[in-house]
Amino acid sequence: MPEVAIYCRLSIEDRDKVGDDVSESIQNQKAMLRDYCRERDWAVYDIYVDDGYSGIDRSRPEFNRLLRDCEAGRIDIVLCKDQSRFSRDTVVIEQYINDKFLEWGIRFIGVADNADSDSESYSTMRLFTSAYNEMYVKDISAKIRRTLAFKREQGQFIGSFAPYGYMIDTEDKHHLVIDKETAPVVRTIFNMYVNGEGYRKIVQRLNDEGIVSPSEYKRQKGSKYVNSNADSSSSKGMWTQSTVARILANEMYTGTLVQGKSHHISYKNKKRKKVDKADWVRIPNAHEAIIDADTWERSQERLNSHTRVGKRSQELSPLSGKVKCACCGRPMKRNVYYNKTKTIKYYGLQCATYKTGPMNCPNKSSISGLILEKHILTELNAIIANYCQADAIQLTDIHSKQLMELELRLSTLEDRHSSAKERLVKMYKDKLDGIISDEDYSLFRQNLSHEETVLSEQITEVKGQIEDCRKRQESAESQKAIIEKYTHFDKLDRSVADEFIDFIEIGMTDENGGREINIHWKL
Repeated sequence: MPEVAIYCRLSIEDRDKVGDDVSESIQNQKAMLRDYCRERDWAVYDIYVDDGYSGIDRSRPEFNRLLRDCEAGRIDIVLCKDQSRFSRDTVVIEQYINDKFLEWGIRFIGVADNADSDSESYSTMRLFTSAYNEMYVKDISAKIRRTLAFKREQGQFIGSFAPYGYMIDTEDKHHLVIDKETAPVVRTIFNMYVNGEGYRKIVQRLNDEGIVSPSEYKRQKGSKYVNSNADSSSSKGMWTQSTVARILANEMYTGTLVQGKSHHISYKNKKRKKVDKADWVRIPNAHEAIIDADTWERSQERLNSHTRVGKRSQELSPLSGKVKCACCGRPMKRNVYYNKTKTIKYYGLQCATYKTGPMNCPNKSSISGLILEKHILTELNAIIANYCQADAIQLTDIHSKQLMELELRLSTLEDRHSSAKERLVKMYKDKLDGIISDEDYSLFRQNLSHEETVLSEQITEVKGQIEDCRKRQESAESQKAIIEKYTHFDKLDRSVADEFIDFIEIGMTDENGGREINIHWKL
């Protein structure tokens, strides 16, 4: 008896079609697929449901759990209502149904559209179905973008969550109204800043007065807002300097609706791309202002000056995110400073309570970052000297292994490339014989041409990697360089820190001026 995985999906677009009873649509999919299994005496291994996810989205949680179970060999058949429920992405369809599922011995069935990977005719129609499904998503995406652009130009707020200090009007979800509970906090931040107070003083006052941070405030109000940065940080619901900086730079508090700051890279790629500031959509007087124009201008003048607030250094510290306070467990923050002539840069590390205020951590003293780096290098080189004798090291021929893997990868790509060409020739003959129409042939050719182009690019890239690998293999000096590189370090950079250091704890200064430094190695 085969083990069957039932996969159900409902997108936001589908909700608009089926009405408000979303669960009913999911339940219908489950019921139909259970009956399908029952009629054939198939055992249901598990049911996977992604509710509210597009078919083009590759980050669907249940979809990815399904793929993990498939790869682990727990499933014999993947059963969906139709192929579009599984995915509307042509690349995903080809990668899994036509490749990985065959490798893992898994059969795919779509009940409503008669999709069956065991059927010979399905291999031909799969590409047509995938192309249609992908064009459908692309068309929907374009329509949504045009609608949102129109609403922005009309001065309608289209965000899911209102900025701190505002809330969405209960009578008009595209309009913002002042939140009387948090708007005074925004005014306090701007007033303190234009009167000369820095970020740290503002943060300390807000935390000392017990005012919850914007993320925590939304959570307490029952909002579904998720701030992954705040959830993963150690600020624990408190105000931070970065939060204050974002509020001071937000023009929305002047009553101007500012939108269109970023957009998705494409309908397939949901990562966001920033838009040039000059292209942002600004609609003045779209809602009531929290601060006046004079306060805004004074705050921006100070933000743009270099007297009190310096620009954040673009150079990532080798120890960034790895140093913690041994007393309270919070991270040690970096403070950069220079000598009098501005020719030498130094930096110190200090417990974050110095900047956020309310926690009474006794570990207030700063430690020199350069001294800490020197200490780490001494410890690391001592460990390597004890456990690694360079003369006794015999490297395995890692290049040969890499070369074999690359050549196998190249062979697979070339086979797929040849297969695509053969399918195109066969389809052309079918068109001449009248088996398929000119329209179907054009659609099929377009998909295969795209596949050929992608495969050709991958083949060229792999060939280049093979050439580089062969050069490294031929050079005996490269192996000697590897030994020298990893048996002594003269400088602590980010790659070395990531490779060898888990985290570092810095204790309090003792009576003799010493400092407890506890390094947790990845060794």
